[in-house]
Amino acid sequence: MLLSSSSRKCDRCSLAELWHRVSVYPERLADLVLKNVEPGTVVYLEGNLETKIFTDPVTGLVRRIREVAIRRNGRVVFLGKAGDMQQPSSAELRGVGYY
Repeated sequence: MLLSSSSRKCDRCSLAELWHRVSVYPERLADLVLKNVEPGTVVYLEGNLETKIFTDPVTGLVRRIREVAIRRNGRVVFLGKAGDMQQPSSAELRGVGYY
């Protein structure tokens, strides 16, 4: 999943947008996040920064990808979105091991 973040710089009143690669583990939590996140949703994410290193099969170059990995010790909080925000139910959260 790719998410963007934006920040406003006061000195020039410009808006900067950054993109972040996010991986959510375990799979049940990832399914819950994908079900509730759509464009315009505001989400607070807390996880570990991880770097994945692999060799590109086409070019043979070593590539590095940095991502936010949200595991059992991480946090996902749905803060709201442009339209009507429906929070995940407590039963759904208990089903993936979070209260």
